[in-house]
Amino acid sequence: MNIRILEETNPDIVQQLDRLLHVLDSSLGRTDGERLKDLIDNDRIWLFIAEDSDGRIGGMLTLTCCPTLSRNKYWIEDVVVDEDYRGRGTGRALVKAAVSYLTEKEKSPALYLTSNPSRVSARNLYRSEGFEEYDTGVFRLIR
Repeated sequence: MNIRILEETNPDIVQQLDRLLHVLDSSLGRTDGERLKDLIDNDRIWLFIAEDSDGRIGGMLTLTCCPTLSRNKYWIEDVVVDEDYRGRGTGRALVKAAVSYLTEKEKSPALYLTSNPSRVSARNLYRSEGFEEYDTGVFRLIR
C-alpha cells in the first residue's frame, strides 16, 4: 500500500471515499465532491489515503489542526480501512504516516483521537502506537 496525502480529487476518488465513509458510518449521506475539494485545499487538514498498485483506495485517515491560544491541537478523525485491506497493516501505516508527518511539522505536538469502545482492534492499534487513554469525557451536540 502506498500512503499519501490527497492533494487533488476527481469523481473516482469521490466515489471511493464515499464507499469508505459508509463503511465507517452507513447513515451518512453521499460524499460531496465540493466539500472534499474544500477539505484538501485547507492548509489545516490533511487527508491521508492508502492506495494499492491498481489505484484502489483501501483506507483513509484525516488529520486536522485546531489552533487555540494555548497551542495547536491535532486530531486524527475518520480512520477507516476497507474490509478487504484489514489485517494487512493498512491502518497502522496510515497512523504512522500521520504521526510522522506531524512530528516533522511541529515539535511536541498534542495529538488526540477518539475511538468507540466497540472498535477493539482499532483501540489496540492506537495503544500499540503509543496513544494512551486520556481521562476525559467527550460531549457532543448535534442540531
